[in-house]
Amino acid sequence: MNMTTHNAAREVAQAEPCPKSPQACNGCRDNFYLHELHYPDALHALDVFDGPAVRGQIDRRRACTACPDAAKPCLQARPADTAPAPAPTMPVLVLQAQDHTESLRTVLRACHAVASLAAGASNPGATVGMDGLGELLHLHSEAMEQRLDAIHNLTETIRATLVRRPERGQAISLVLNASDQLENMRQVQLAWQAIACMVPYAADTLTGENLGAALRLLADAMQERIAAMDDKFDALHAALAQQGPGA
Repeated sequence: MNMTTHNAAREVAQAEPCPKSPQACNGCRDNFYLHELHYPDALHALDVFDGPAVRGQIDRRRACTACPDAAKPCLQARPADTAPAPAPTMPVLVLQAQDHTESLRTVLRACHAVASLAAGASNPGATVGMDGLGELLHLHSEAMEQRLDAIHNLTETIRATLVRRPERGQAISLVLNASDQLENMRQVQLAWQAIACMVPYAADTLTGENLGAALRLLADAMQERIAAMDDKFDALHAALAQQGPGA
């Protein structure tokens, strides 16, 4: 089982070059998961890993090493695709916005967990202090803001496209209503951020119970706004789908 580096190098030189043609090469998709090991070390791995799999990795790496780099299609740069990607349709943009609302719901579930943690922050022996809690609140505020920004960009793209179309119908009203819900969520996020800034400086006057209740109230308010926005997005998607593929 033991092998010197010199013997390993000699076996590499004697290995057959990689047989893959440019047409058959898939870029060595297994990537030789023992790539950070020298061959002797790789052979020692036979005691730990599946023997045939390790030997196959070693054989393929030897073959790859014996093949000149100029003859390796997996190292050749692929021609850039100059064709522009098609712009997403408005129904697709609506679905993307709803992906972000679902992600925002995940953040809010974490916010509820933080609110429960905050309720006991002022108790003796609490696992988190007010300073640490403030950091947590800031992180969740930033997560909300990122998703709200993404929704805003998508709704603005849809709105800007619709205002130029005479057949926009009910769709323009729905996207404006969704934007109204978004502004309401912005206010909730700003309130959450304000609490995050206040918490480290109000440890002596702020009880954990009151803080936890305030955080739950904000999270629930945003949950309601998300539900209302999703209703608008569902109706908007249906309205745009009725306008045909040109939408």
